[in-house]
Amino acid sequence: MRKLIGLTAFAVAVATTQLTAQGTVAVPRNPANLGLQASWADDADFGIGIRYENDVHKVISGAPQKLHFIIAFDYFFPEIVETYYEGNINLTYQFGDQRRAIGPYLGGGLNIARVENAGASNTDLGLNILGGLRFRSASRMVPFVEARFEAGGGEQFVITAGLLFF
Repeated sequence: MRKLIGLTAFAVAVATTQLTAQGTVAVPRNPANLGLQASWADDADFGIGIRYENDVHKVISGAPQKLHFIIAFDYFFPEIVETYYEGNINLTYQFGDQRRAIGPYLGGGLNIARVENAGASNTDLGLNILGGLRFRSASRMVPFVEARFEAGGGEQFVITAGLLFF
């Protein structure tokens, strides 16, 4: 697990050092995005989900333009329990110019995880620490990749990748 976290941190650091060489993309970022994502977690295996992102300043006037909130829901397919799903509400800070081809971000938030197995169920609340990259494209679609550590709640390390459409 420590190697995976270290490798992810190294990959984010390498990717962000290249930002000075990246050009700007002419397509403006849509402040509100809805998309699909796929996740891999060290405990819950593979999951699929839906994601909504928006700029905080579009919702709360006077908020910094680089703050974004992310609401995500993932349904996982674990081998050891019948049902596992989680919801995440995160606040992130976008580094650098938002028109860059690659946009790194860091943030944190809440994680709500629910597990159901053999007629019993349990719901836990925890905290997230996350970091990721958004990639600009020639269209309005925005690919992204994210690493998230959950303390409490799901208590796992999750790598998520997806595509924001709107």
